[in-house]
Amino acid sequence: MIRFRIPLTACLAGALLAACSSNTPAAVSGAITEDRDATLLVWSDPTRLAGFEQFKKTHPNLKMKVETYDGQSLLTKIQLFNRTGKGWPDVIFAGQPNMVSQFAGKLDYAQPLDSLVQEQIRKDFGTANAPCEVGGKLYCLRNDLAQTVLWYNKPLMERFGYQLPKTWNDYRALGERVAKEHPGYVIGSAGSFFTYYDYFWSSGCPIQQVTGPDKVHIDLKDPKCTRVADVLDPLVKNGSVTKAGLFDPEMAKLGKEGKVLMLPGASWLGDYLFKPKELFATPNGQIAAAPYPSWDGETTNWSGSAGGGVYLVSRHSKNMKGAAEIIQWMTTDAGYQKGAPTYPAYGPSADAWAERLAGDPFYASDPFPVMREQAAKVNPVQQPTRYDVEGAFTQTVVPAIRSGGSVRAGLDALQAELVNLAKAQGYDVG
Repeated sequence: MIRFRIPLTACLAGALLAACSSNTPAAVSGAITEDRDATLLVWSDPTRLAGFEQFKKTHPNLKMKVETYDGQSLLTKIQLFNRTGKGWPDVIFAGQPNMVSQFAGKLDYAQPLDSLVQEQIRKDFGTANAPCEVGGKLYCLRNDLAQTVLWYNKPLMERFGYQLPKTWNDYRALGERVAKEHPGYVIGSAGSFFTYYDYFWSSGCPIQQVTGPDKVHIDLKDPKCTRVADVLDPLVKNGSVTKAGLFDPEMAKLGKEGKVLMLPGASWLGDYLFKPKELFATPNGQIAAAPYPSWDGETTNWSGSAGGGVYLVSRHSKNMKGAAEIIQWMTTDAGYQKGAPTYPAYGPSADAWAERLAGDPFYASDPFPVMREQAAKVNPVQQPTRYDVEGAFTQTVVPAIRSGGSVRAGLDALQAELVNLAKAQGYDVG
């Protein structure tokens, strides 16, 4: 999962909110365009650039221009195009599913894909495209899943005589043992916004719980939120869960020293945190993935979801069919997806991608079966919203943890911040 960090609070109340709405009419209301002579402008992140270029070479019948863009200015650029009535890219790869409600709503950019993508292909995505659905219509295709799994160092676990935790209570008990028996080793990280995805999401804490059109439920006093604090706070205090963020230098030091015993996190952490020489530089044959623990009273061991980019087609495009052809190929072509950097959202592509992991000597055991199991268990309570959860979490809970406070101490501030952000985006908060 390689993505841009995009502040979702760019569209605020008042003048900025008005600026987020397109003041230009649709190209043709309700019509699907297909001008094969039109050049399609594609905006890509650096990771997907090679894929777009491969499509371009193998589909000379489509005129394409592929550019990378600054993710931080994406919303501002679309607002500018809305005001001037020109400049929109025909295809965008956006690094966050959370962006979909913006593009389909206030920005009025995204074209519904229901009639542009075959029904069977839509079905083969399973539930992966759920974040792409707004108001009963499909506005994007998901590139990859970032379902959380329980990463662990297999030889270390065996040497220390520890069992994999099946519940979060087991996880807490393991952290208490590690702090006493092997101080300096860690089983988790709490010092970044990933804590939301890795712990709160799987617990079903109502942070992005959409209850109706422009209605959300936010309640950080809910037991499904406070139980996360009850697990993490004692482990942060005893040091078995580090205050460092996933990509902080302190975390990389722990990784290189072989002190990361376990880490709940996204399916892409194996390739993008444990493996890189500049990060953990973990030797081959050590890292494996286990099913996510379950919370008390839950019959399903839910995962969170830390990322997973999406492809969108512009409603302003002169060749919507061509644009849809591009994003469909990017998400479903087995030849391309087999070498994709992250777990494909499209079911058949994921099966092809599995072959790469099965032969990778980096892993102590093939992590794909666990990834596939957890892909179907992303907690559906959380849904895309127009407010910036990452930013709110970073401004409230993360400082509380890093300053020596507690997760629970940051929840009240997070509640207030999320409610303000949601209301500024036009939500009725209940």
